[in-house]
Amino acid sequence: MYSEKGGVGKSALSAGLVAAARRRKRPVVAGDLDPRATFSAELGIAADSPPAFTMNDLLALDPQGDTGLAADAMVPAGEAWSGVQVIAAERALANRETDNVAVGLEFRLRMALKGVIPEDGVAVLDLPPRAGGKLVTSALVAATDVVIPATLDEDGRIGAAEALSTIRLVQDLGMNPNLRVVGIVPSIVPGGRSTLKDAIGKHLADTYGSLYRDDLAIPRHSVRQQTRFACVPITDASGREAQALTDAYDRILMAGVAQ
Repeated sequence: MYSEKGGVGKSALSAGLVAAARRRKRPVVAGDLDPRATFSAELGIAADSPPAFTMNDLLALDPQGDTGLAADAMVPAGEAWSGVQVIAAERALANRETDNVAVGLEFRLRMALKGVIPEDGVAVLDLPPRAGGKLVTSALVAATDVVIPATLDEDGRIGAAEALSTIRLVQDLGMNPNLRVVGIVPSIVPGGRSTLKDAIGKHLADTYGSLYRDDLAIPRHSVRQQTRFACVPITDASGREAQALTDAYDRILMAGVAQ
């Protein structure tokens, strides 16, 4: 999940896709490339006691042609997320952005994941909300598909536009020419009508055409924050709002894996 603005529901979408894949009995690997580690925390990995081998350590290694090293960094998610494997982030991961010694760091995650994801499995990568950089590029080089969540406000619009620019650069430079943009997905969408919401939605639709996926919109419901605080999957919550979010995440998951 990628946007170059924070607060647009990127980590929420990542957790939702993990929950949706888990409900479908798909093997799931969750990779956190954001040094704030909010995705890792929601999956039950405590920020104050990260695993001995994290995403930071994985990207610091020079693989020297080896593949599959991500298996050594994978740890089980919390009890509520049974069956999910996590490559956790930690604050030290930010150091990789300025690591001038790490030649070819941007390709290390792709090599590390090679052969690790089962054929019927799903890998979900949560990216930091920043313009380019080594962590973002590492994830975009490793990914097959990317979803861009966009709140229907100015931050969402800017984040989506800048994310697409970075994605196009990765494609055009030949670093991952086959990377597919699933779409720009309206995120944390409030109910009712709003002049700004409608204007931003129309702008995104007019600017990006079929890339703007209004059919995959994620509604704003308070149950999302409740499950985040409790570190449990949205699929474990009851009620109409939880079901609406579960359905939205499932549609996005299938839009990404159906191709």
